[in-house]
Amino acid sequence: MHPIVFEAAEAEGLHVFRYLPGDSMAVSRHWPGLFQSWPEGKTPFTEWAVNNNNMEEVAVYVGLVWRLTAGLARYAIPTYYRDDAERTLGRAPALVDWEYEVDAEQLTAALRDKGFVPGCSATTTRPRPTPWEVEDADRAGLFPLATPRDLVAALHAVLCDASSEITVFAVAPGSGRFDRLTTALRGPTRPTLTEVLGGDGVFVDLTIGSDLGNYDSVIVASPAGLLPRLADLTADYARRIEAYEQRLDELRDVPDFLRAMRKLAGVDLDAP
Repeated sequence: MHPIVFEAAEAEGLHVFRYLPGDSMAVSRHWPGLFQSWPEGKTPFTEWAVNNNNMEEVAVYVGLVWRLTAGLARYAIPTYYRDDAERTLGRAPALVDWEYEVDAEQLTAALRDKGFVPGCSATTTRPRPTPWEVEDADRAGLFPLATPRDLVAALHAVLCDASSEITVFAVAPGSGRFDRLTTALRGPTRPTLTEVLGGDGVFVDLTIGSDLGNYDSVIVASPAGLLPRLADLTADYARRIEAYEQRLDELRDVPDFLRAMRKLAGVDLDAP
């Protein structure tokens, strides 16, 4: 087990926290069944987006993102695979002009964090357009997330490249606040996180590296001080990971593993 440690900083008047594990993944012992055949039906991937490459740490990320944004309305941009996300989530997105970008090949915050860039989708057939040139086919998609299962479904859409990225914007509930969020992510002017989050938002970018030389990260930003909540969550996940690794040899089949993932993540996939 490698503890989840966030580096704290300030930028644009916001509190920013970055978890950059490099090769030291949070879960260091893995269930051997991830490398075996799975029966039909519910599997580690269908339920938690866990496979034999992106392993149990993905369930930890799902739980961490969900618990960190508790009490807020959550909206996500699954980077690039907008139309795939529409299929896996079963709903149409709000189209926006800007999305966040993280360079998964970089190991330091200064090189990794690119900020907002013009949105694009897999239907884009030319270089990334500037916002004032975009057509709907080129724009990013902002999807509401109702449950952790929706976050997993968004991961299903993007986990197919050397690296994958989902950005979650959590804001106060209500249509008016959602309208302010989409307005901030539209138009020809590059937004700032301060503008997008307002006074009540929490930003979480989850990047997962799949190929060699690509690395995971969780980037969090908020106008509010989240350090106590992050400290509580990371301490809780340290306990959950330790308990999981100690029980690893008791897991006999996929149902056992799925029950263990629920305990590891600390969330019910179908609960708000």
